[in-house]
Amino acid sequence: MLRLSALVLLVAGIRPVSAFQVPQSRQEFMSAVAADGRGTATEKFTVDAGLDTIYKLLREKSSSCLDVEVRRSGFVGDHMEVTSSDYNPTLKKVGASKIEFALQVVHRPRAIGEKAPPGGLYLMAADIRPLGASRSEVVLYRPTIGFKKIVNSLKEWVAGENTDCPKMKY
Repeated sequence: MLRLSALVLLVAGIRPVSAFQVPQSRQEFMSAVAADGRGTATEKFTVDAGLDTIYKLLREKSSSCLDVEVRRSGFVGDHMEVTSSDYNPTLKKVGASKIEFALQVVHRPRAIGEKAPPGGLYLMAADIRPLGASRSEVVLYRPTIGFKKIVNSLKEWVAGENTDCPKMKY
């Protein structure tokens, strides 16, 4: 429940409180993060892996590791509460010049006032472009609160490392 609260604060921090709006598209999310949304960061780095290698590994890992539903249950007072988080990765290759990645999450029950886009709240996104045959540039739009294991796994995968799936417990 603490992680859900952190996510709501993260999303709230993306826009000024007076105009609380949840990004409704990948582009809106990236623009909000790039505009220094609280609790988020834009990170740019290069990796020694070509687009084809990255795409193949991200396709495999995002489908097997990130396309999951995490269920939690516990007693709140005298009744059992059951919640879940359904993670939804998307991966798109734009010709030979770009890979677009995003990770969204649907929380059940949903947060009060949340108006999430189809696929859920955006947690992170990445644009990956080639810098020659075996190097690529990654621009990662990510949270700075929570989700560290997912962020670290994603960074390893885009670097061409076939590492294990992160433990999804949020």
